[in-house]
Amino acid sequence: MYFLVCFAAFIASTTSALTGGSAACSISDGYVPVDGVCDSYIECNEYSATERLCPDGLYFNVNVTWPEDPCGFPTDVHCEGRTQPAKPTMGCEHEYGFYPSSAVNPNDCGQYHMCVGGRALEMFCPTGLAFNPTISRCDWPENVASCNLETFLGFKCPAAELDRNGKPIVTNHKYEERCYEFYSCVNGNARLLSCDPGFAFDAYLSRCVEADRVDCVH
Repeated sequence: MYFLVCFAAFIASTTSALTGGSAACSISDGYVPVDGVCDSYIECNEYSATERLCPDGLYFNVNVTWPEDPCGFPTDVHCEGRTQPAKPTMGCEHEYGFYPSSAVNPNDCGQYHMCVGGRALEMFCPTGLAFNPTISRCDWPENVASCNLETFLGFKCPAAELDRNGKPIVTNHKYEERCYEFYSCVNGNARLLSCDPGFAFDAYLSRCVEADRVDCVH
């Protein structure tokens, strides 16, 4: 578990105008990375070079085409260089990014903060997924060490059945009295899934079938 945030209204701050800018710009219009730095870059405009800085928490994306905003989340832009000092605010380690929520219920692993301009917005993962602070994304709950899978999903998988090769068999189970969602047990870990539109879960067949074939009132 992946998220999209629009920064169309955002303009990266200018740190300095470079003298001899034409030497830094081998292209008329575009972006040039700064060696060893993750959140700084050079913008070339008619061969004139200006050094710019992404907002705190965002990295320069070398794959962006000018004049699109070249700053993106670290989850989407890999970099191991230096960054500017963090500017933390209430609930945000950086001005931009995804972080664990301070208001989260201990039994709810799916709540997190999306920080935009230093403001923490309460967000929720899609049903059945948990926020993984290691990768700053929503993920299968069994991959989140801090998440109690049984408490979070309200279901415990039965002992896994094995196939003839000794590998666990994936099994599906009814989700309370709901018609369109079900639990799928993978290696003993429960995952809450949904049937495709027009289908409902058949507890007898342990799979999704056409909705009109299921006696469903929910």
